[in-house]
Amino acid sequence: MRASAFSPAYDPARERSWHLSIQTSTASGGWCVHDLATGRCVALCADQSTALPEEGRLPLRPARVSFTVLPELSTLVPESALAPGSEAGHLRTVHGILPTGLLRDEPIGALGARCVYLHNEAVEQRLLGRFPSARPLPMRAVLVHVALDRSVDKTAALIHRTAERLDLAIARGQQLLLSNTFHAATPEDVLYYVLYALEQCGTRPDNVSGLIAGTHLTGTEEDLLKKYLPDIGPAITPSDPNLAGLDLDRPHRFTALLEQQACAS
Repeated sequence: MRASAFSPAYDPARERSWHLSIQTSTASGGWCVHDLATGRCVALCADQSTALPEEGRLPLRPARVSFTVLPELSTLVPESALAPGSEAGHLRTVHGILPTGLLRDEPIGALGARCVYLHNEAVEQRLLGRFPSARPLPMRAVLVHVALDRSVDKTAALIHRTAERLDLAIARGQQLLLSNTFHAATPEDVLYYVLYALEQCGTRPDNVSGLIAGTHLTGTEEDLLKKYLPDIGPAITPSDPNLAGLDLDRPHRFTALLEQQACAS
């Protein structure tokens, strides 16, 4: 998962010009910087370490900071069903006994819903200690945003793989059909859950645009998916205009990190 890419346009000393996005977990960390004036990503670093990689190259005074934390427990709840104080109950219905953590909710206006989520408290407090004004975000909301955005012309299935989870978000005509998280240990698990989710949405594998993403999707898993989904490819490619000037190999690995800025703005 290690990556390090910097655009010549990036100057960490330039004040109030950058949006800093952070994605961290108990086993890895990464960050990227977007130019607020152009929307382009000008820096990205990721590594399998709990500390932020290349901290000396972080922007000194970013205009905005956002972050996601894994592991994450989350669920989507319609605004009409979310009474004050009911957040934990909704999350408990989906996930059972909840660990100690910081319970939050994030509105998703396009759905008329809120994403109720729980972050690892120790990891989140460490980040807030360094960036007190940083805005926490649920990764589920970021992935839903990507699926909705790519579903204008065709049903889109975002397949996002990390070390601890497989996230699927399926949308059609910018309407969300499914957002769920699965424990997938093998390539066959990944394929099964993708095909099962498509079946539940009433969508044939040959009538969907598959978008692969995430730091831990293996070549074997990709090859297996391609046998069943004829239209499948990376969620983000190196030719993306927002990556111009950034020499980043296989950027789809960092989809959740690169798309964070769009959700936080």
